[in-house]
Amino acid sequence: GFDWTLFSLVFLLVVGVALTSALVLSLCEPFLRSTHQIRSAILAIVIVMIIVAMSVLLAQQALVFAMLKDRVDLGVALDMVVLAVIPVGVSLRYFSVKQKMYVEKNAAREAGIQAHQASIRPHFLYNALNVIASLIVSDPEKAERAVEDLSELFRDVMTGSPSLIPLREELSLCRRYIALEKLRLGGRLEIEWQIGDYGEDVKIPSLTLQPVLENAVYHGIQLLHGGGKIEVRIRRTGDWVHIDVQNPRNPRLQHNKGHKMAIKNVRYRLRAHFGPSARVGSKVTGSHYTTHISFPVKVYKL
Repeated sequence: GFDWTLFSLVFLLVVGVALTSALVLSLCEPFLRSTHQIRSAILAIVIVMIIVAMSVLLAQQALVFAMLKDRVDLGVALDMVVLAVIPVGVSLRYFSVKQKMYVEKNAAREAGIQAHQASIRPHFLYNALNVIASLIVSDPEKAERAVEDLSELFRDVMTGSPSLIPLREELSLCRRYIALEKLRLGGRLEIEWQIGDYGEDVKIPSLTLQPVLENAVYHGIQLLHGGGKIEVRIRRTGDWVHIDVQNPRNPRLQHNKGHKMAIKNVRYRLRAHFGPSARVGSKVTGSHYTTHISFPVKVYKL
């Protein structure tokens, strides 16, 4: 009949070898990562072969000690080592291909983020320079202050800042941008910040909120003779952050392609960092236009 005792012993041996190999390879991971891929694969196979050989020999010695076996058979240990090479090699190949796919996918994602980021920066610079140009003749002092504000913005916008920054830094950039626009629009532009306690751990892709505010100014406030007020509301619900930007609009005018492109860029970069659950949408309610952004606090992992 079926020998359950032998089956149990073999099962325990296989599980023990697997767990021991996983533990040893995990401890050796820093060293294996620092060496060439082929060399690290060979070392990993050798480590597993040594563990298999030692485990089989120890198991046989235990059987001899329990008088269930006459002697230790080195041939059995050698056979087990040879058999172990095949699944170990296949596993290493699988993880190697998986790691390569991860690196390529991550590189493609980062390239996409940088491309969308680059498409925003020249547009921002163009509008900022227009602000200064409009003030040089009419109000040189304001133009000088605008240059100072713009130099501060350059430090955040035009330099190689990290792709994710604390939300408070993005808000600081937005406040400087609004100050720059107020020099141009004067009393026509008002803004109300309704910022709740969102926590210090919240990060956001740089230049996420600023393009939305820029849209509110150029496609909302600027097109109204009397101007209007932009409302920015930020709140946190559990592990989610919600941002609403509302501005008055001219019902007779439609948003152009530039507005849609900015929203598309923001949506792409948010989803690249926070996954498909991140949301960027807009709605029209009467004479107001609202852009809603929501994303989880936890960064999405590929």
